[in-house]
Amino acid sequence: MTQENAQLPAQSLIAPLAQAIADKNVIIGAPPGAGKSTVLPQALLPHVDGKILVMQPRRVVVRSLAGYLAQLLGEKVGATIGYRIRGEAKSGPDTRIEIITEGILARLIQSDPELHGIGAIVFDEFHERSIHSDFGLALALDVQAGLRDDLRLVVMSATLDTGALQALLPDAALLTTEGRAYPVSVVYGKDVPGAHIVSQVIATLRYALHTHEGDVLVFLPGQGAINHIAGQLNTLPGAIGSVIHRLYGALPKAQQDAALKPDAMGRRKVILATNIAETSLTIDGIEVVIDSGLENIASFNPSSGLTTLRQQRISQASARQRAGRAGRVQAGHCYRLWSQASHERLSEHTAPQIKRVDIAPLLLDTLNWGCNLDELAMLSRPDAAQVDVARALLVQIGALDESYKLTAMGRDIAAIPCHPRLAAMLLRVKNMDTHTSANLDTRLLRQAAPWVVALAEDSARSDQTHISEALMKLDASARRRMENQARRFARYCGADVNALSPAHLDSEAIAACVALAYSDRVAYRRNNRYKLASGKGASYNAASQPQWLSVLHAQDQGTEVALRMIQPVSQETLNALFPGAFVQRDVVRFNADRQAMEARRVTGFGEIDLTYEPIGKIASSQWVDAWLRFLSERQIQDWPLGEEAWQWWRRLSLAASLALPIDDHGQGLTWPGSLTTLVEGARDSLASYLKKCRSLRELSAIPWATVLHQSLPWPLQQALSSQLPTQLPVPSGRKHALRYDDNQQVVLAVRMQEMYGQTQPLSIAGGRITVTLELLSPAGRPIQTTADLANFWQGSYLDIQKEMKGRYPKHFWPDDPTTAQATTRTKNAMN
Repeated sequence: MTQENAQLPAQSLIAPLAQAIADKNVIIGAPPGAGKSTVLPQALLPHVDGKILVMQPRRVVVRSLAGYLAQLLGEKVGATIGYRIRGEAKSGPDTRIEIITEGILARLIQSDPELHGIGAIVFDEFHERSIHSDFGLALALDVQAGLRDDLRLVVMSATLDTGALQALLPDAALLTTEGRAYPVSVVYGKDVPGAHIVSQVIATLRYALHTHEGDVLVFLPGQGAINHIAGQLNTLPGAIGSVIHRLYGALPKAQQDAALKPDAMGRRKVILATNIAETSLTIDGIEVVIDSGLENIASFNPSSGLTTLRQQRISQASARQRAGRAGRVQAGHCYRLWSQASHERLSEHTAPQIKRVDIAPLLLDTLNWGCNLDELAMLSRPDAAQVDVARALLVQIGALDESYKLTAMGRDIAAIPCHPRLAAMLLRVKNMDTHTSANLDTRLLRQAAPWVVALAEDSARSDQTHISEALMKLDASARRRMENQARRFARYCGADVNALSPAHLDSEAIAACVALAYSDRVAYRRNNRYKLASGKGASYNAASQPQWLSVLHAQDQGTEVALRMIQPVSQETLNALFPGAFVQRDVVRFNADRQAMEARRVTGFGEIDLTYEPIGKIASSQWVDAWLRFLSERQIQDWPLGEEAWQWWRRLSLAASLALPIDDHGQGLTWPGSLTTLVEGARDSLASYLKKCRSLRELSAIPWATVLHQSLPWPLQQALSSQLPTQLPVPSGRKHALRYDDNQQVVLAVRMQEMYGQTQPLSIAGGRITVTLELLSPAGRPIQTTADLANFWQGSYLDIQKEMKGRYPKHFWPDDPTTAQATTRTKNAMN
């Protein structure tokens, strides 16, 4: 053990951990810098029979941590300490601690449910709440309950709400410790638009380099911002004598390692990093952190089936993690490029990843495990819209039947370590007839398919535009990495491993494989615009604009889709791959330009209409189906329901989250948690409205709140109305509307004079929810927000009273509002 490790706070947990792990699971809560990752896995070695798996969320952390722990033991990686990531492993027969990326665990459990030779699993950095860590813990708990009661689980977190985790693992021991006692001074900046972040970062960096010593770690939202600022720093005088490093997940391993290690020439380092540097990476010498307060978050849009990359503010938990980087080995400094007022408005934690990603792989893996998602013990669950879209995709590719049961092909798809879309494509190519069409044969398809999968799974290549060009421009390092990936997937489609070369791939075969995996992304050009088979409009900025495109990477930008990686494809190839796709059929579709639903007889591919003509009469049920489909294909927040309906839905969601009691007449009933399910259940009631709807304006005019409320069982209607009312009486004798916000806050806007004499908080739901008061001036303008009237009357009221007396002299502003009579009148009217 090094002297540095001996001083880490996590050392205090070794003895209680050794005692607890003998017969129970363990939850460890410790802030950044406490030494959880570097001290505790090795401390488990004498107390665990078998191998210890340590899950980490990022590849770069896995390699770095394995190297650090092996160095502590005076060994090379692959002896006592090993690691495993996708496509790379360094472990041996004597390995006792194996550090793995999170996705590895689920496949390991699926292939060996009893986890032979594994004694314990450590879930490190669990507070990040990745979908893989949530699912991995759920599977591990299932294995422990049914097959391996001797398996031990250790969940380590820096910021997680341990209360929720304790509910999931009720018998686990809870161990906590403080972080290192190195103070970090925090300086807040000004709020500026995201577009100005570059100049703000550079100005702050210039100041920090001249004011402080030590290395500087700069947190930026993404790879683009990092590369842009790195280029700008060449002209920064204060950077002379400093070496600039980039640090993000898609970088080659050598560049990542260089950023983490001390500079060989002793130069000062400036490290430009994404949130990859928040976690267990050891970066010595950091004295200053500059935090942009931004991160790029990828969110899956169920309505388009595509991912949106959006820039957003980080959470308070992430801000603490980032600041802590400056205080690991000495007192440090953190510059936050936002105001303190903005900081207080940040969310406490980042939303769990399971709420914002494509869950088709998760759903398939769960069904392959032999259960449904709701049968697994999970901290968070995906939304109904995510499940619906995932099911539809898995049915489309043959992984599920129409009743959502796993098929034989689904089991084959689940066995291939890539997205189900890509796995299904590999199997289709393998099982194709010898000749698919006159100009395309299976040999060419099988040689192209593994490269398509490798490209699709490689985030470093997703910024390219043309697949054939991207493959030909690979540098030596990228080519080796991609070739290794292609070899892994070649066996699943019957490709000749010895003939895998990007130089000899057929361009039409590449396009065919992409279309097989992503048929909904096939794009057709009309004039200067593209339309996807899914119905979304798309842009492709290139000199050459082919008629048809197969699209491997695309990004949903809201109003349209940006095509990132394409291959031209012929209509002949599409006809051969999808027999019957170009047939005439009657459809009812939403016309975004007219904001209306239309009935058409079309010939085309998916939502791409090559020829069409309007239809006169169609069955009323088709209009109903079309509008319900319109809603299901959109995110719930985009539904045009009107504020009254949204208020009703927020009340119902709040009732479900609180599990509010239902009277005896509602025995066995539960609160609905899905608006999509509610709408489907109210189909008969809605049909009389939907069959007459032709436009979005008519859809918005439906009395949604009334229809949906009446679709609830009577006991639920009564419980909702009584416990979460729409209005609340105030001391003046009047009733005022309650406003239910998205964050589950309940607000009552009321003139301040109507609350005189009230000192106790207003509450609903049997006292479980305190109502936040938005106190208004006589003109109806907000002047104070509070949930604690007693403190308000004794505190800031005195300052407000002076201002209000001057502005509204005709109104009553008592010196003691706690005993004054509530009123709606002016002083003259009161007299």
